[in-house]
Amino acid sequence: MLRNNKSSVSYLYKVCRDHPLLVISTPHGIGKYHFNCIGYKNSQLLIEFILVIDNKFKDSDVISTELGHKYYLTISQFLLAYKNLAFA
Repeated sequence: MLRNNKSSVSYLYKVCRDHPLLVISTPHGIGKYHFNCIGYKNSQLLIEFILVIDNKFKDSDVISTELGHKYYLTISQFLLAYKNLAFA
């Protein structure tokens, strides 16, 4: 969808850069993540976030051990996360 539209990817990058923090519910708990980069894997655009070790998020250590420090979202997952944030 966005692969052939460089301006859309550029806009998405700006949104991520301007709002870099995202709280993500993972299979191992809720963690705070910081935007790192946008890239492609198997022709799919992915957004990479890095786990922030934060004492306010008690699951951070478990998430780090079980999933590592990186978490990837598709465009649809990212937009859904921000849509849910807007309704909160």
